Amino acid sequence: MPKGLTALSVGEILDMEFMLEKVRSCILNSIETRDKMLREMAYYFATNQGKMLRPILTLSCGLIENADKIDMDKLYLAAAGVEILHMSALVHDDILDNAQIRRGQPSINALYGKDRALLLGDYFFSRALYLLSRLSHSCILRQALKVITLMVEGEIKQQQQAFDFTTSIKDYITRITYKTASLTSLSCIAGARTANLSDEKIRLLAKMGQEFGKAYQIRDDIMDFLGDEKNLKKPPSDLEQGTITLPMILLIKMTNADGFSPEELYERLRNERIVSMSHLKIEAAKKAADYCNRLITRSIKHLRIFTYCDIKQNMVKTLEKVYINT
Repeated sequence: MPKGLTALSVGEILDMEFMLEKVRSCILNSIETRDKMLREMAYYFATNQGKMLRPILTLSCGLIENADKIDMDKLYLAAAGVEILHMSALVHDDILDNAQIRRGQPSINALYGKDRALLLGDYFFSRALYLLSRLSHSCILRQALKVITLMVEGEIKQQQQAFDFTTSIKDYITRITYKTASLTSLSCIAGARTANLSDEKIRLLAKMGQEFGKAYQIRDDIMDFLGDEKNLKKPPSDLEQGTITLPMILLIKMTNADGFSPEELYERLRNERIVSMSHLKIEAAKKAADYCNRLITRSIKHLRIFTYCDIKQNMVKTLEKVYINT
């Protein structure tokens, strides 16, 4: 029996909460350090985890076929590596955005300053790459390095497009593909490669992860656009930073015929003087939601090749949670 399965029954293998606890333990063990300040910051961030979507994708893609043959230790390692890479990106994002809140709690840069936050983000990067380097498939590490490059390019694109009201839907989709969807795709690849799935099945799962990542970002951008601070668990920030997201692009298109310049529309939104146009704002959000929902539908279609099992069913439920009722 493969290493990592000796203490697990099949029922336990399919218990996602059980597996996520194993991943959390792997994360905490991997960020252990003798430096008191670094350990304090790392533990503070790591114990304030969100939905753990990326580890869920890694675990699900690793178990969607022949779950009784997987090396669970390696799968936990892959899931932890992907999540720490995500943690690093979040810390760096908060520095760039000067964000004071993360998941309803003070951000690292708010508590410890930007310099120390930067060092923590770099530390997380190094720990993530170390974990992924321990996997038997070196292509996972190579893909992770490619994803880091894409995330940086995506951030640069976002900065270049700030307050650019000519930003197109294509520009936006490219940006979120680089910055967000590349990592959700890696999450799927890491699990599928660890499970030694066929190249075709890995390709389909990678595509599923990419479509899901784009949909998830669009959903997040809609909540920011509508000022849904409760679900965001942080103050809306896109308007203040001039980040042009899909609902804003759609609203600009809708209001061009009404004589509003994009700059005037932006100022009205920013200063909350758009009460008379609230129906247009909601309509733009609904149009953006349609994009999100189509992407989710496409992502689920990529799972058709796989035989029905509990993991596949739970995976579909995870994807469907991003659907937006319009």
